[in-house]
Amino acid sequence: MTLSAFQCTACNHTLFPARYFCPNCGGADWQSVPLGVGTVAETTVVRQRVGLPNAAPLHLASVLSVAGPVVIARSAAALHAGDVVRLTVDSAGAIVAERT
Repeated sequence: MTLSAFQCTACNHTLFPARYFCPNCGGADWQSVPLGVGTVAETTVVRQRVGLPNAAPLHLASVLSVAGPVVIARSAAALHAGDVVRLTVDSAGAIVAERT
């Protein structure tokens, strides 16, 4: 599934996640904009999770999308700052970053 951001139809300000009103102009009409690709800005690994004592490490990345908003995404493997990734949504609804 493709990940989308929300762009104000009045001023073209792009947001993720959606908001009721545009913080830039106060508009309330939005159009969907695909995020598709982005660049990894920062990464971290979650090694221990509450209620999941034997869970595998969870790789997370802050991704600056080509549309502008920063998105936090999971990754199956470690990513590094500067990596170009594709942003999708998996069947469980999680945002996933995959190297292109």
